[in-house]
Amino acid sequence: MMLVMLILDKIGTYQESNLSVNCVVQKVSYDQNKGTPTITVNNINYTLYGHIDFKYKIEIGDMISKKKGTVIYQLTKKDRGEKIIFGD
Repeated sequence: MMLVMLILDKIGTYQESNLSVNCVVQKVSYDQNKGTPTITVNNINYTLYGHIDFKYKIEIGDMISKKKGTVIYQLTKKDRGEKIIFGD
């Protein structure tokens, strides 16, 4: 079971590192157990796996950006323009 969990974690991290976004968040929901966010941008749902704690800070209308090949997200808050960096 532990091996399966490790493999799924690696797959999720690989898929996430290949994600490239620079869009306004249309919808967001959080997994009740882990707080893992699923966001909708350009009418596509993305679950943001990995080891980043987004601390429930992603909200509808915020701008989220991430370059392919990284696991660093920049969140720009809709109301204040505040920039928050998540990841390594």
